[in-house]
Amino acid sequence: MSLAPHLTELAFAAGAGDTLVGVVAYSDWPEAARKLPRIGDAFRFDLETILGLDADLALAWRGGTPKAVADRLKELGIEILWIETSTLSDIAAALEQIGTRLGTPEHGREAAEAYRQDLASLRASGPDEVDVTVFYQVSARPLFTLGGRHVITEVFESCGARNVFADLDTEATAIDREAVITRSPELIIAGINEPADDPLSVWRDTRMVEDGHTRLEAVDPERLVRPTPRIVEGIEHVCELVRDVTTASHGDADE
Repeated sequence: MSLAPHLTELAFAAGAGDTLVGVVAYSDWPEAARKLPRIGDAFRFDLETILGLDADLALAWRGGTPKAVADRLKELGIEILWIETSTLSDIAAALEQIGTRLGTPEHGREAAEAYRQDLASLRASGPDEVDVTVFYQVSARPLFTLGGRHVITEVFESCGARNVFADLDTEATAIDREAVITRSPELIIAGINEPADDPLSVWRDTRMVEDGHTRLEAVDPERLVRPTPRIVEGIEHVCELVRDVTTASHGDADE
């Protein structure tokens, strides 16, 4: 079973999706993952459901799955396979690790190599310098962002941009609105969690936006913050946004 949505996706990408007997909430990619039994979310689990699934191994997210949860599952006789996904390179290694452990080593290696090639192509075409500052908003209420330990920081760097909270030694954290305004990012990217919401409304009346210093963009968070092969699509989109900011700032400088 899988203890995080991105681990579910990685298992399917490694050709081992049919070995999963249970997944956590928000495990929605690929379509087949939606049909699997839910065992809870990243922090709360239904132990009765888990026992009924007769699972003998759980994919856990190093840095995300609470140790207490892993310890409880081990007490139930379930082996824990810890997966590291804190960097872009880790994604390829995770595909190989999962494929090897779940009986699809060749598929896992092929998926890893395809991902490495896609990532190398992106990096080869990327800018040499980092000069655009970006704030990533996970949610507006409460206001959450991603810090230096999260792969999003490396995503931004691949596009010539800098996470304004890269100095925070954490995966994710609550942040104060004024702290964002003080760092005055040139680009604010917000994940769309509910289609009807405007996740960027909290910034529209700020001086940095009204003056044209800060650009606002909403994105599909799954392709950007989940460390899976689909993150390549997210990087491509971020790079387009960064290029737009750079082009606009150069245009203003020429006027």
